Amino acid sequence: MIRVLLVENNLADAKHAREMLLETENGQIEVTHVERLSSALHRLSRESFDAILIDRTLVDTHGLDTLDLIQAALGRMPIVVLGEKGDEAAERQMIQHGAQEVVIKDGSTAEQLTRAVRHAVERKKAEQHLSYLAQHDPLTALANRVLFRDRMNHAVAMAKRKKHVVGLILCGLDRFTETNRTFVAELGDLMLKEAADRLKKCLREVDTAARLTGDEFTCLLEGINSRADMEIVGARILKAFAQPWAIEDQEMSVSVSLGLVVYPLDGQELNDLFARAKAAMDSAREAGGNRYYFPPSQAAEPIC
Repeated sequence: MIRVLLVENNLADAKHAREMLLETENGQIEVTHVERLSSALHRLSRESFDAILIDRTLVDTHGLDTLDLIQAALGRMPIVVLGEKGDEAAERQMIQHGAQEVVIKDGSTAEQLTRAVRHAVERKKAEQHLSYLAQHDPLTALANRVLFRDRMNHAVAMAKRKKHVVGLILCGLDRFTETNRTFVAELGDLMLKEAADRLKKCLREVDTAARLTGDEFTCLLEGINSRADMEIVGARILKAFAQPWAIEDQEMSVSVSLGLVVYPLDGQELNDLFARAKAAMDSAREAGGNRYYFPPSQAAEPIC
């Protein structure tokens, strides 16, 4: 089912557009009609739609910024404009401002209008899927390095303005390489997916977990108050990984080493924070694993 919000101030044209959409789809398209842009924005703030079908006269009346406003408010929802014949320059402008399709109101068949709506929805889904793939690890579905760095940079920028603290945890599975050699490669992938699931369950909704590479994961903790908060999360992760593992009927023991750092105490720049977290994690591994370390030279210093 495709839910379409039709924004058209001409009742006869609205009736015609609705009939064309319903004619070809046998109930697979649901059309909701409003006459004013303000009514459309109100409905969009309260309900979920798959696409907007808007008359060009409303765009002309309110300006091309109308399309920008809809996109900004709704996360780039597919927009199809019902336009007039012969104004290709205006069509290009509307597409540049976010319209997925421009359909000529007088002269298009029901099939053409329906196809334009479907193509707009499918194209937007494809764009969203590609965006997701560019920002997430395909194996674990966690954020990837690109998305994590973006969120970390944003968190640090906010912390600078508001004088807040940001926590970063670097996690490495202990002896994963040896374990992976013992079993088939597919089992190693299942271990990484299980590790990602356990890690996510240790975090809040506002936190971010990411897979950096191989067996290394990282966590971004916003809104923390002290190292004590970091230690609580670190202990929670160790406990979660200490629970029995059974993958494909194979019982195994898996532990994790953690490097914990905080902004701004352990570094002002993202690269410095990562480097100190890596050093702390490596120290935890060298000490036998299944533990968390702060950077040794900073461990006794207060945050505030």
